[in-house]
This record gives sequence, C-alpha cells and structure tokens, in this order.
Amino acid sequence: MNANILSNMVITKVHSVSTMYTPQHRKAKRTDRQRWALVIKYEGETVYTSNGKSWLSDANHIAILPKGCSYDWQCTRAGHFSIIEFESALTCCEPFTVFVKNSERILKLFRELEYTRNLQAPMMEIESIWHMYSIILALAQGESEPYAPLEKQKKIAPALEYISQHYDHNMTNDQLATLTGLSTVYFRKLFTQIMGVSPISYVHDLRIQKAKEMLRSDYDSLSSVAQSLGYLNLYDFSRDFKKHTGVAPSKYE
Repeated sequence: MNANILSNMVITKVHSVSTMYTPQHRKAKRTDRQRWALVIKYEGETVYTSNGKSWLSDANHIAILPKGCSYDWQCTRAGHFSIIEFESALTCCEPFTVFVKNSERILKLFRELEYTRNLQAPMMEIESIWHMYSIILALAQGESEPYAPLEKQKKIAPALEYISQHYDHNMTNDQLATLTGLSTVYFRKLFTQIMGVSPISYVHDLRIQKAKEMLRSDYDSLSSVAQSLGYLNLYDFSRDFKKHTGVAPSKYE
C-alpha cells in the first residue's frame, strides 16, 4: 500500500521546487533517476510507464518517482505541473501515484514550499523539510481515505485507544468488541477491513514495533524488554520477535 511507503519516508534534503509547462505529445525516457521526485500535474495529464505498468498523473493522482528508477513519460494533455526534487534513503523500485480527493489542498502545500524556497530565508532548509513532511502526511492521509471512511474509523476508535494504552496486556476480540459496542464478529471484520490486519495481529504488530524502539534505546536486558511488553517469559518474546522480523532480538540493530 502506497500509504505505508509514504509513512516510512524520511526526508533529508529538498533540492528544488519548480513549476513548468508541458505541451501535448511531449515525451522522454528517464534512466536511473538521480533523486526522488513528487509531481502534481494540476493541468493536463501525463502517463508514466515502467516495467510494463502505467500510471496516470493528473490533478487527483500525484506521481512519486523514486531515486534510481527508470521510466518513460508522455504528456497526453498539455498543462502546468509542479515538481519537488528531494533526498530520502527509502528504497522503491518503480514509480507510483497517490490518489487525492482534494488536489487544491496539495497544490496549496506545494505553493507554500515554493514560496519558502524563493524567500531564501536563513532557516529555509529546515522549513523546506517541514513543508515536505506536510505534503507527505497529506498524501498518506488521502491515500487511506477510500479504505477507511471516517464513520467506520470512529466505530473502532475505542478499541484502538485501548490497544495503544494497554498493548502490554493480554486481550481478546470479545473484550475489544465490548468497548466499541459492536458484536465480536462484526467488530473483527470491520477492524480487519480498516487496519488491514485482525485486532489480535494488530496488537502483536504494535508490540514488535515497540520492541524495536526499546532495543534501540538503553534498556538493560532482553528480559526487561519482554517484561515491559507483557510477555510471560523471554522465550515467548524472542519467538514472536523472530517470527515478525526474521532475526532474533539479540541480533536486531
């Protein structure tokens, strides 16, 4: 899912923000792209092609062009577009697009970033990265909207809040469903539809994510980490951690 790629993106530098015009039928080939790029075609349309796949870029489909990827592009309908060139250590093998309902909001964020760059203020680099994260966040939220309507999110919100505060406790689907006022069967189905995993799998995934953070900090022992996450013993924690990550916690870096 594209939202997952966006949510893991760490921006280290914004190189440029440009607004340009492309006439119809203009086309080109790009090999081994030097930097990441984000494109909003707020007038007209452009089609990107790579590895036999095609992506439409227009006002509602924001194109993401990863560093190192190769592709062809062709302008199928003339118009202006804005492009941001930036650095990120994230790896992705091919272009993709992100659907957004409110393209005006994204374009406004582009304009704010471009204005910041044009001012050449002393804190320009920091402000540029801050604006860039605002754009990435807006895109990630827009990407999730079709899959998780607000009214459905609200139904499972009590369970999500409980999990975030008590992930170190054992819990059941019945217990979580009771918090939402839904039947267990419907709650589990709705939760899985919105979050992409079952409620209990979500709890386990959250524990492992917390474990990774703890292992990067100054926790004094693996037993301490296991206990903090609610595991009864180090064996169960090590088994779950390796199942999710492919490595033992003692070898995680």
